[in-house]
Amino acid sequence: MGGYLSRRARVAPLVAVLFFSLGLAVPKASAPDVEDFPQPEAMRTAVAFWMRIYLEVTTKSGLLHHSRHLGVVYETIHFQNEKSPRARQRRVDQRKRFWRSALRRLATGKPPRSEAEETVVRLLELELGHPPKRSDYHVAARRVRFQLGQRDKFYEGLLRSGAYENAMRAILREEGVPEDLAYLPHVESSFNLKAYSKDGAAGVWQFIRSTGKRYLKIDYVMDQRLDPILATRAAARLLSHNYKSLGNWPLAITAYNHGVAGMRRAKRRLGTDDLAILIKKYRSRSFGFASRNFYAQFLAARKILHAHETYFGPVKRDDPEVVDEIRLPFFLDVKDLQTYLGVSPEVVRHYNHALRPPIYRSGKLIPKSYVLRLPAGTVVPNAEAWLAAIPEEFRHDAQHRSRYHQVRRGDTLGRIAGRYRTSVSTLVVLNNLPSRHRIFPGQVLQLPEGRRSRGKRSFNLVKSAKASPKPKAIPREEVEPLYGPPAPASYDSPWRRLQGDYVLVDALETLGHFAEWLQLPVSKLRRLNRLSSRRTLRMGTQLKLDFSRVERDTFLQRRLEFHKGIEEDFFGSYQVTGTLDHKLRRGDSLWVLAHQTYSVPTWLIQRYNPDVDLTELTPGSALKIPVVEHIGG
Repeated sequence: MGGYLSRRARVAPLVAVLFFSLGLAVPKASAPDVEDFPQPEAMRTAVAFWMRIYLEVTTKSGLLHHSRHLGVVYETIHFQNEKSPRARQRRVDQRKRFWRSALRRLATGKPPRSEAEETVVRLLELELGHPPKRSDYHVAARRVRFQLGQRDKFYEGLLRSGAYENAMRAILREEGVPEDLAYLPHVESSFNLKAYSKDGAAGVWQFIRSTGKRYLKIDYVMDQRLDPILATRAAARLLSHNYKSLGNWPLAITAYNHGVAGMRRAKRRLGTDDLAILIKKYRSRSFGFASRNFYAQFLAARKILHAHETYFGPVKRDDPEVVDEIRLPFFLDVKDLQTYLGVSPEVVRHYNHALRPPIYRSGKLIPKSYVLRLPAGTVVPNAEAWLAAIPEEFRHDAQHRSRYHQVRRGDTLGRIAGRYRTSVSTLVVLNNLPSRHRIFPGQVLQLPEGRRSRGKRSFNLVKSAKASPKPKAIPREEVEPLYGPPAPASYDSPWRRLQGDYVLVDALETLGHFAEWLQLPVSKLRRLNRLSSRRTLRMGTQLKLDFSRVERDTFLQRRLEFHKGIEEDFFGSYQVTGTLDHKLRRGDSLWVLAHQTYSVPTWLIQRYNPDVDLTELTPGSALKIPVVEHIGG
């Protein structure tokens, strides 16, 4: 197994250079600790199912199965001519209809028509412990589910993890939790360092932003969730907290997916800490398939990875990365690293996963005190002498402020570029635009650093003109599918505007965010708005702000960059390929539509429905739902 290594160097007092060495010897995996991670008999078929998904079925196929009894697999679907996600979904839906019809027919007492149906009857009997009854078939018909295979992704993750596994195990030991928790990223992300979900979870450990902020630095220039080493320590502390709260590792691991409060509630409601019983009997809208199966997936991944050569044969895992680490005593432009120290942006990007794209394309600086990782041998024994090559004038003591322009009706990229003395190609790259011919009124474009506009101040959302309710693109030719929303509201919806000292709370925003942007205690904002400690902010709530510690422009920039970062990350992995109309039914809520019905972020639904009060949905009215696909299929 591999590990992440860093070199020790002689360091001058001025610069803190952090190194750790885990040794070059590759330890053998210890035998599984049954007491920490027991496998109940009731989970045997679930673990076997996930081992099959990880070992036998690739992402070009999948299993149609019973969502509660995973030992009942109806068929394997192989995708051959179905290249697009929509074509694959149509094929899956067609086979689901076939098996639902077959199960309903079996419920009438008619005999199986095929060997496949006979097999299903036997599997159901094995899972249920008795011959299937009419009601069992009807329940099965409602619970036909498809699971895409993962063998190729799992194998690639096995190779990638070799570079970090030793370091991760060392961190887990230091935090006093079982080392085998290092296998969880294979379940969460197939150990994909760039993994980003529709719900905004990032990195190999798939931290959502709100949880990640408790342990990691997340802002517009840096997202430590993407650093596998830093995120491992955060995950270890979260898992340790879960264990102390719940009392055993099966519950603690399930809480990593479902949340510790949710697992405490399940435990209290049923009066047991036996996960197998909770999975069988606990009912909650949020305790769905993913939560019920998370521990079984971990057990399956752990069994495979403890003996990976048994399942995959001899493999060449990634070698441990041996690096130098140096804590920067000032803010630094990545271009100056190349100019004065010969370190290219590509090298910085490869070894420093936490640094976000604005560092490389928007003129943002690598933060002061950031621990920069570079290939071993880059930093000379005396780190202070190595940094001395950077001229004094390029050792910045503060971060560059971003500059923005809000698109108005009639604007073109050419006119905007001329106004700010830049080029159209620069604006396209800086804003990750899919086309130079499609921008929208209300859209906020980032401008290059260090140039002054010939017009008025570029960053001013207070006096921005309102976007038209039905803005039209500024077309010049047909363009490829959008990698961002052709949405009416874009960045300057009414939710983003400041009206005196008041603002409307936008999607994803919390009182903690406003306190951070205003540099105030949360308690002060609660008192100012007469909010009790138990009340959480709802989207659309009017909030009074206090600008005694920051300027309005500073607040607006921080708020905009919070949302811009989330949206940039999302559109770096997903594209909107169209929309569909959803007629609201009784019981529909924004959360249900976003997380259960369509798997689309709440903020994205909001962008496509700027004139709808999403806090008060009315049955019978319609919403525009963006159709989202992963870039690359």
